[in-house]
Amino acid sequence: MLRSTLWLLLLTLSVLALESGCSRVEKRLDPEYDIGDAQLLVVPFQQKSKAPAVLRWHYESVPGSTLARAIRMQLPAACDGVYLMPDDQVAELVFHTDTDRVPWDEIGQQVGATHVLTGRIERLTFRDRRSLGMLQGHLQGYWELYRVSDGKAVVRREFDIRLPDNPESGRIYVSFESSENELQGALLARLAQRVASVLCGEDIEMID
Repeated sequence: MLRSTLWLLLLTLSVLALESGCSRVEKRLDPEYDIGDAQLLVVPFQQKSKAPAVLRWHYESVPGSTLARAIRMQLPAACDGVYLMPDDQVAELVFHTDTDRVPWDEIGQQVGATHVLTGRIERLTFRDRRSLGMLQGHLQGYWELYRVSDGKAVVRREFDIRLPDNPESGRIYVSFESSENELQGALLARLAQRVASVLCGEDIEMID
């Protein structure tokens, strides 16, 4: 399942890149937060389960891990000077945290990062009660960027993404017959693009 979701995510990002390649750039928007020359650690997101009071921790959620990979794919191409730190030892450090508040400043210092990016998926569903028989992906939660030097969250953004916005309109690059895996890949790709836009800026493009 993880391998198929990653493949679909790569395909979605490639399609979006090809679409943008057919356009000309009119203007470059500045990032909302200039991360600068950063050594960035991207940690898999937590995920709330459908079961009450159940929270999949960092590295326990398949969508959370896939989302982290999607963000890692987006940022180097969009941000000059951002170096992605390997997270080989981070899972063990996170699981050895004694409280539900992870000391990202301490973990970041141990791996040599200047910033840590992670978050939580609060909702991930694929059905809309108003559109029986049709799929609609819904991804909701938040992400945060921590500055390792003082442990402060310098950026926090909530996200609430639906694909398609209106299932009856058909305006979506995956069909109604698409599987939940395809919708999940599209949702995660869309969020990864939004994260890159906040930290790296984005091009305003017009199709020739």
